[in-house]
Amino acid sequence: MVAAAHQATEAAGVAWDDLRAFVPHRANGRLIDILTDLLGLPPHVAVARDVTHSGNTSSASIPLALDHLLRLGAVTSGDLALTVGFGAGLSYAAQVI
Repeated sequence: MVAAAHQATEAAGVAWDDLRAFVPHRANGRLIDILTDLLGLPPHVAVARDVTHSGNTSSASIPLALDHLLRLGAVTSGDLALTVGFGAGLSYAAQVI
């Protein structure tokens, strides 16, 4: 997941400082904390941590988490967000939106 995040930002030509949000798949809060620490994101990057309210919603977790950040005002339309997701088996992906 960390390597995929780095590949996504490099491919997009985006530096960590350009990001306004980190929206990972929300399997659990511990995983979010570990990923955030390993990535070393700047303090201004909003991290979607609403798993405690929404639970693991599988494939809907990233869109729901992004919507939650937008409704909170933590990010606005046009801000750059790094999303990282994984699925059953060994499938995973990251993208900058």
